[in-house]
Amino acid sequence: MVNCAGAWGGHVAAMIGDPVPLEAQALMLMITDRLAPFVKPVIGVQGRSLSFKQFDNGTVLIGGAFRGRAEHNRTHLDPRGLAANAANAAVIFPTMRGARIVRCWAGIEGRMADDIPVIGPSTAEGAFHAFGFSAHGFALAPIVGKIIADLVTKGVTDLPIEAFSVARFAEKAG
Repeated sequence: MVNCAGAWGGHVAAMIGDPVPLEAQALMLMITDRLAPFVKPVIGVQGRSLSFKQFDNGTVLIGGAFRGRAEHNRTHLDPRGLAANAANAAVIFPTMRGARIVRCWAGIEGRMADDIPVIGPSTAEGAFHAFGFSAHGFALAPIVGKIIADLVTKGVTDLPIEAFSVARFAEKAG
């Protein structure tokens, strides 16, 4: 069994004997109307909550760790957080001033208390974990897929995964 249940991975882990400190978070995103091209790479800003990408069609995706509220399988947006995120974008890219936001949403993600995902074998035989990516799942997914595939098919991986062990929580509790 592979536990890759995202924000619900902690519930699955607990059912098989691996309790972990995972919380569901609702990270908010916005999309603008189409704008003339002005930036090509994906932007992440140090010291300011902002992630930013302009698509080929001109729309701009604005994110950056501002959170709404996750409640069961629903999210609730925080208008103040969305406004702060849009303001951050306008400070870095003045061309964003006056850009029209056409939609906003939040996605539910799992965040570990130490911001480090759980990747590797469970304490339960025949089970493996890959969850709690703390908003880094898209970046980590390809290598985590390889690690889990190696563990399931060969019983080992050639990559150092000790820091991601579910056992780190049992050690702290004991």
